[in-house]
Amino acid sequence: MTIEHSGAARERRLPALSLMAGACLALSLQGCIQRDHPDSGSGDTGGGGDGGTTPGVCANLPAALTQYKGGDALGEELTLSLDPATLAYTITVDASVQRAAASTRSGTLAQVDGCTYTSGESGAVFTLSANGVVEGGVQTPAGDSFTPLLAFRDTYNNADAPTAFNDVALIFNAVGVQTEAGVTSSYAGSGRLRNAGTVQFCTDATTGGFTVYSSSCADTAKGYISYNATHDAFDFYTTDPAGSAVTTGGTLSGSVILGEAGTTIVPLQLVRNSATSFGMRILTLQDTLPSGTADGSYAVVDSAGSNADASWSGDAFTRAGSAATLAYDTPVPGVVEASGALSGHLIYAGGVYGFVPAADGAAFEVGVAN
Repeated sequence: MTIEHSGAARERRLPALSLMAGACLALSLQGCIQRDHPDSGSGDTGGGGDGGTTPGVCANLPAALTQYKGGDALGEELTLSLDPATLAYTITVDASVQRAAASTRSGTLAQVDGCTYTSGESGAVFTLSANGVVEGGVQTPAGDSFTPLLAFRDTYNNADAPTAFNDVALIFNAVGVQTEAGVTSSYAGSGRLRNAGTVQFCTDATTGGFTVYSSSCADTAKGYISYNATHDAFDFYTTDPAGSAVTTGGTLSGSVILGEAGTTIVPLQLVRNSATSFGMRILTLQDTLPSGTADGSYAVVDSAGSNADASWSGDAFTRAGSAATLAYDTPVPGVVEASGALSGHLIYAGGVYGFVPAADGAAFEVGVAN
């Protein structure tokens, strides 16, 4: 299995991918994630991370000027450039329905502690996590807050022949945020990325949320992804939900970044249906997540423009002083249900978690190992 990296060295290689919870990573709905090829082993990194273990020094700073590929909760596809010598950063808009392509925002990070930094993005705190993952925020077009950003030093592509997706095909759970006509809400669902690059999303017909994946699910959306070398990302095309799985035609409606968190692939979908319909989703394997896999401390940003810290240990989860008890593989494999002062659902892969609330609160939050 080979991976094309988005860093300066851009060498073609693939580090035995560990898809979620020490198995495969998945766009999936059905119980245990079904991959289209044999498992390649484990290697998932838990929430503990190794950044900032020496006071005043961040072990996760790159050695030279480095670009990170990702996006934000507005569905914008972005490239973050960071100079470790000066901590100067530039965020370049690669695709957006809110801002012109190639527009930029620049500033300088200021260290708070370990691998966390303040920024010039309307209060967004940046965290350089282990495995080449960066979390932070981008000032909104209105300039009054920030929208969460997630980016990866290394990403997977299939630019070289054969252009199949066998190495990253998966069944997955997904959480995220969606804005429709000015109304922002949580997204939870499941789906599958197949060898040919076709994608299917499903939601439960009753709850509108997670479901055990089935290709015959009633509430479905379909599409496919195709690598765009200009952006170093995959274009996402929406196709007829009642039609068969195809890899031609359709409507361009966003991007997919196949981010690498160490040896784990963490797909990031950036939804851009129109100027009034956009969002972001994190996808992780629909497979059993053993208790303890995600244990550690996390830096958190949310879709309401807030920063927080979180702690995950076995069946206990605490974020910003609110505690929850966790039930694993509920309501489907790979999803963790939180109940208590903090209620909702979490998914996890490679030191990254996504959370959507059951009721009040920000529609979506993302945490990275800190």
